[in-house]
Amino acid sequence: MTTVTQAQIEQYRSQLQEYPDALKGLDVLAECEGDLEYAAETIAIESGELQDNLSEEDPNEPSWLEKSTQKLRPYICTSAFRESLRQGFNAAMAFLMPYVGIPALLILIVIYINEKNLDEFCKDC
Repeated sequence: MTTVTQAQIEQYRSQLQEYPDALKGLDVLAECEGDLEYAAETIAIESGELQDNLSEEDPNEPSWLEKSTQKLRPYICTSAFRESLRQGFNAAMAFLMPYVGIPALLILIVIYINEKNLDEFCKDC
């Protein structure tokens, strides 16, 4: 489980004023007490991206958020994405928006990547 603090959520909120739809993702994250995986699954279910069968999940399997992020590796592990992330979350969101059409999910993916350490995430690319 990857969690962020309420203070971090507020910091992200202040950076994302241009993306009101992304702020919805932060609201869900706050409601889920900072649990990124649970928040992402909640939004994915609400948006129809994921079926509501979480009780059948194997705890040894990667989370839906981790699987989704892995699918985005070809886009995330590029110098262009690294540069966008250095410019801030707004730029990173804009870079990945064509691949993840739901801003509330996209912000959770960007936070997850940030929390996991981009260099570590991309070391096998």
